[in-house]
Amino acid sequence: MIDMSTSEAITRSNIHSHTTFSDGRNTAEEMVQAALSLGFHTIGFSEHGPADYDDVAMPAEQMGNYRAEILRLREKYAGRIHILLGLEHDWLSPAAPDGLDYAIESVHYVQKDGQLWSVDWTREKQEDAIRELYGGDPYALCRDYFRTVCASIESTNADILGHIELVMKFNEARDLFDDADPWYLGPALECAEFAAHSGRLIEVNTGAIAKGYRTQPYPGAAMLRRIAECSGRIIFTSDCHNSDYLNCAFGEVTQLARACGFKSAWEYRRSEAVEYKL
Repeated sequence: MIDMSTSEAITRSNIHSHTTFSDGRNTAEEMVQAALSLGFHTIGFSEHGPADYDDVAMPAEQMGNYRAEILRLREKYAGRIHILLGLEHDWLSPAAPDGLDYAIESVHYVQKDGQLWSVDWTREKQEDAIRELYGGDPYALCRDYFRTVCASIESTNADILGHIELVMKFNEARDLFDDADPWYLGPALECAEFAAHSGRLIEVNTGAIAKGYRTQPYPGAAMLRRIAECSGRIIFTSDCHNSDYLNCAFGEVTQLARACGFKSAWEYRRSEAVEYKL
C-alpha cells in the first residue's frame, strides 16, 4: 500500500553518499549538515566497499572507523535526521559485512580476456576498451556490461541496484554508440526486465548530472519505461560525492519517472524503504 503521508512528491532522502572515507569531497558530518539545510529527513552513507583493484575504494582497515563515525553522527543528530549506515558493494569485491542498514550492488568493472576495464573512470579508458578489448565494437562492450549487471543482480543480497546503465556515463553525445540501436537496446531492456523482476529497488542515479557528464540520469528513459512496465520499484539517489549536489536534479527525475509510467517511488525513512506517491 502506498504511504500517502508524504506531502511532497520530491524525495527528501538520499542514501547513496560518499565522503572522505573513499572518494567524496566532504566529511560525513558536513554531509549531514548539508542534508539538514535541505530539510532532509534521512541521509544514508554508502562508501565504496574495500576492493584491492580499485584505487578509490575505502581501505579495509578504515571500515571500523567508518562504522564508528556514522554511528557517532546518528547519536549526535538523533531527533533531527535519520542517519543510515550502508555500503556500495562492487560485484567483484568481498562480501559486504553484517550490521549494515542497507547495501547497494553496483558494477564498476567488467572482465574481458582476463583484464578489468572500468565503466566509469574516463571516456578515454572506455574508448581504449572498445578498441583494444572489443576490436572496435562498442555494442559488444555494452552486451558484456549488461550481462555483468544481470550476473551481479542474480548473486547479490543487496537491497538496492546501483546505476544499472552506467555504461552511458561518457556517451551523452551518443558518439561512442547509439543507445537507440537494437544492438544496444536489446540487452539494455533485457537487463531492465531482469532488474525489475528481482524485486529490488532500482536507483535512478543523478551522479553524472552533478559531475557535468550527462543531462539525464541512469537508467535513462528507455530502461525506465521497461522497468515501469514490469512493475519495478525505483528510488532516487544523487550518488553524492559533493555536498553541494546532495539533491541534484531530484525534481527533474521525478518528472521523468512520471513520464515513463511510474505512479510511485520509494525512499528510506529510518531504516526501512517506504513507498510514496509521485
